[in-house]
Amino acid sequence: MRDYAAERFEDGSRALFNRTHPLAEAIMKGWKERSPVDCLIISPDFELMGRQLVNELYEDSNRKGLRQYEYYLTFLQQALAGKQPGLGDLILTREAPSQEVLDVFRTPTVGYQDWTVVVINTTDFENGGTLTINIEVGREDGVGGFYLFSSNNELSTDEKTPKDTLARTWIGADATRQITHRFDRGQLFKLGATGHWDRAEPYVNAFRATASVQENSNEGTHSTGLRVVLDSTQSSQEILDIFRAPGEGYQDYTVVNIDATAFDGGGTLIIDVHVGSVDISGSFDLFDGDTELPTEGYPEAALTSMWGVRPNQAGQIRHLFARGKVFKFGATGDWYGEKGRINAFQAHISVEAH
Repeated sequence: MRDYAAERFEDGSRALFNRTHPLAEAIMKGWKERSPVDCLIISPDFELMGRQLVNELYEDSNRKGLRQYEYYLTFLQQALAGKQPGLGDLILTREAPSQEVLDVFRTPTVGYQDWTVVVINTTDFENGGTLTINIEVGREDGVGGFYLFSSNNELSTDEKTPKDTLARTWIGADATRQITHRFDRGQLFKLGATGHWDRAEPYVNAFRATASVQENSNEGTHSTGLRVVLDSTQSSQEILDIFRAPGEGYQDYTVVNIDATAFDGGGTLIIDVHVGSVDISGSFDLFDGDTELPTEGYPEAALTSMWGVRPNQAGQIRHLFARGKVFKFGATGDWYGEKGRINAFQAHISVEAH
């Protein structure tokens, strides 16, 4: 470094710090603007493994209910375990399956993408599960692109359309959308946020991302078996859940049991469905409560159906019944989507009594 500094002085430069050195790059990656002291954990290969801001140590330890030295020991242990604490990542566990991050994205200044990256750690969920990320974009004039990647995917800055994404969506100013992804075992993910590249004027906008995991059961069943009970005092309810593409010729239902037995004189069951923004369409079938739902072929026993509802679109199912009974509402992906691909749906379920 002394030789390097001498050469820099000969060039008339007063910069004594080699910013291209791997250690320097790790430090610059980890420091936070206006933070007086950052505790950084750096591997022998100059990989940043963890960060703890000294000014936030007291608040962070109180939030976890730990003494400061206990919390700091936990920080060191998590860093050595590869969980990357403090690096803008979200560590999801069975005890805390939902975490939130608030950050910004900006239009690219070099190449096509300028990434803000959030690492999402789901390693605690050994049996896998469904990762759901609700993303809210700020009110500034800026559209954000949000892409979910595997942790080993290097985010390119020179591609207009990123490759090998697990899920993605574009969100306008002051809007909210959701992306979901099913995984078979706990792992690390990267959520990449960037501004729209086709803009003459650069901009910065804020976003809030809330990531949560619904763990798979040991039996590996996909059906939630959710139960909705409707009566005269509560004739409508709303649910938010997921469906997945079953592969051509098959069915893989997320099931909602609807108990309308309180309506002795019958009525009209109305289900308003809105499909999420992931690139997979949904199909929805209504069955009698004692019907065994098919796992393949057309749902011939369905009372009524609504197929091929595209992303960000809505539709309605209506069914007239003569006396109170129990129904099964099944949600699944259509046959043209990639098998296992997941999307969200919101259903407003109500009964108009006769």
